[in-house]
Amino acid sequence: MHPREPKYCNQQAFASFRDSVNSLDTPTGLLSGAAAIAIHFLPSESLQPSIESVMDMAATVRRRVHHATPQALVARLHEVMFDELGFSGNESDYYAVENSLIPRVLQTKRGIPITLSLVYFTVGRLVGLEEEGVNSTGHFLVRVHLGGDTMLVDPFHAGRVLSAVEGVAMIERVVQQPWQDDIDWFPVCEPRQWLERILNNLRSTLIHSGDYKDVAAMRELQSILNEGAG
Repeated sequence: MHPREPKYCNQQAFASFRDSVNSLDTPTGLLSGAAAIAIHFLPSESLQPSIESVMDMAATVRRRVHHATPQALVARLHEVMFDELGFSGNESDYYAVENSLIPRVLQTKRGIPITLSLVYFTVGRLVGLEEEGVNSTGHFLVRVHLGGDTMLVDPFHAGRVLSAVEGVAMIERVVQQPWQDDIDWFPVCEPRQWLERILNNLRSTLIHSGDYKDVAAMRELQSILNEGAG
């Protein structure tokens, strides 16, 4: 059963989000879901420009790779996204709503860890990389599989590659407690969890600013995730 029609959320955002949640297994499905959230705040936007933007980035990466090994694809992806286009974290205005809106992140090349990771993840998937979102507390990352090896990538810090020790140290700083063996600090983030975390980030920011109608709108989008958007 589909969720009820929204009372607070932009109708197009709600419908686009519902459709995207039903297509999360497609290469751009997750990015479409995040872009649909943005339509609530940017009603003149549509999903297509965001999809075209990441597809253009992926096409540029593919053109530059002569031997499509994972290592070559990662090198060119970092070259295009970070060295040339300049994607990095918005440290000066971290809690701005626009950092959670994929169309704005793609336009300004600034965002927060989870949205920058989503751009990186989507382009990587489009060029054939095996990746997963890493749902670390306080700082989202991407894990890339390179044959028998893996690497942790931090898109917020311009694609910095973290060793296991550096990753642990970063999370220890974020959570302000030492490493605990019985807790998985680098869990795989499933697509629905990814969208849930984006919505939770927005709710926290909107509660802080007193935009309670928008908070209610984010809850309506969360209802689609909770009910499975059947």
